[in-house]
Amino acid sequence: MNPRVKEIISIEPFTIKALWSDGKVRMIDFGNFLSEFKQNEESHYYKILQKDTFEKAKTDGRTIYWDNIVEMVDTDGSVIPSPLDFCPDVLFRNAVLLE
Repeated sequence: MNPRVKEIISIEPFTIKALWSDGKVRMIDFGNFLSEFKQNEESHYYKILQKDTFEKAKTDGRTIYWDNIVEMVDTDGSVIPSPLDFCPDVLFRNAVLLE
């Protein structure tokens, strides 16, 4: 199993530097990683590639996510806002070791 995102150290457009569960610091360049979505305004990824939204990234000790980016249907049939997150293994594959 690959390491998980333990803590976000810094957020800049459109990179996140994070401490991973293996004790190493890595940077993920979402601008590069998600470059094909920069012009697609209908994409959920386009939403996080907006500076004000990108800066609201969070971690749950496992991955990186943004609140209220997508919608899902709840068990009662109502549509509710949901976070957009990434598989931590995908983040790890796109991360660059810094230290």
